[in-house]
Amino acid sequence: MKLEIKDLCFAYGTHEIVQNVSFEAEEGQILAVLGINGVGKSTMLRCINRINRPRSGKITVGGKDVARMDGATLAKHIGYVSQNCEFSESTVFDAVLLGRKPFIQWDVTGHDLEIVQEVLGLLSLEGYAMRSVNELSGGERQKVAIARALAQQTPVLLFDEPTSNLDLKNQLEVLQTIRTIVREKGLTAVVTIHDLNLALRFADRFLIMKEGRVYADGGAEAVNTAAIREVYGVRAAVMECSGRRVVVPE
Repeated sequence: MKLEIKDLCFAYGTHEIVQNVSFEAEEGQILAVLGINGVGKSTMLRCINRINRPRSGKITVGGKDVARMDGATLAKHIGYVSQNCEFSESTVFDAVLLGRKPFIQWDVTGHDLEIVQEVLGLLSLEGYAMRSVNELSGGERQKVAIARALAQQTPVLLFDEPTSNLDLKNQLEVLQTIRTIVREKGLTAVVTIHDLNLALRFADRFLIMKEGRVYADGGAEAVNTAAIREVYGVRAAVMECSGRRVVVPE
């Protein structure tokens, strides 16, 4: 389902964090949200998922107004993975099974269990299924949080810096898994990310933010030398390497 944001604004008191942000995220695509720390990327995701209440603006999923959804309906439409994932004491399997909670009416079904097993396999977590989540490393817990969101099987997925605690191998594996699922199932994903080269490798479109506003919105061409200099204050070359756009700081 398409995610549409129109004139979204959010503030803490008089401090404007997100200012008149508008964009669309399409089915089967990953939208990467870029920008320096503190420009409102994470706050914007929390507004979309209704953790934060926007001051104004409209958010729709498949044409349905998110503000009018009850909690259960919202959880069936939008999955969210925060930067800092906390878990209660449980096994990895049970933590991922919680992603099925919006769909469980009386008891866990065989279908729910199959979904959890599938997702654990996709993220190479099968061997961790019966381990306590709180015994895992930060990167491993991050993968469990992503698995829980994928098990939720929502049409829209929000990932707030999903690779921040992962080593390079796991960064590539996790983003490849997300991209594959998004494309195969026609999902919509919005990912905040700091690594421009990872964004260029896996995302389809790019929303660049500066001072709480949209600086640029488009394809890979939006990530260019002028934008990097203006938004990040860094001089960099942008070139083609093995058919991909690559950013090389000077």
